[in-house]
Amino acid sequence: QRVHVEGTSAVGRSQLLAAAGIKIGESTIMLNTERMTLDLMEQPWVASASVVVHWPGTVVVSVTALPPALLYERGKDQQLLSQTGAVLGQPVALPPNAYPTLVDQRRGDPVGEGQVAIPAHLAGALAALAKAFPAAYGVSVSQFLISPVGALEIKSSAGWVADLGPALTNSQIASMGPKLEALRNVAAKVNLKSSAVKDIYLEDPSQVVVSP
Repeated sequence: QRVHVEGTSAVGRSQLLAAAGIKIGESTIMLNTERMTLDLMEQPWVASASVVVHWPGTVVVSVTALPPALLYERGKDQQLLSQTGAVLGQPVALPPNAYPTLVDQRRGDPVGEGQVAIPAHLAGALAALAKAFPAAYGVSVSQFLISPVGALEIKSSAGWVADLGPALTNSQIASMGPKLEALRNVAAKVNLKSSAVKDIYLEDPSQVVVSP
């Protein structure tokens, strides 16, 4: 059996074949390529995948990785994340501000390529929020930050920081909506382009505090 890999992968060849359940030297006659394809599609970094047999003995694995959505910094490491929160690898020659930056200050072991660094709901929300932020609030996102205790902060291009509180569990991520709506209400009353604003506390959207 020969195995040919084509496309773009967030992981190395051996890890990719292991994810598909392909064993070098195994007979191609009994391979369940549909199952192998499904196993690859379950990987959090995969956009599309297929496993086919070219007779008499070649297995062709085609895979496409999801595009980057965030630039993820943890400690001294920089990695690209997909909208599912999966690590796609280290950035190479990125232009300035190519992707929103997320700084993760939590302690823990480094996250390997192909593994999930942050919840998918959070990664997708942050990528979408960075795009919508200028129209909604009049300023852009300078960076996102996850504090050591898991609180989400948004640093704006104007310099102020919005603290949204914990944002790691599904319920906490879902609570971001009312908090961002509260920030919109603040924007209707306060000039968020002003350097006079320093901190905006949104953990309780019913009691927003703006600190000069």
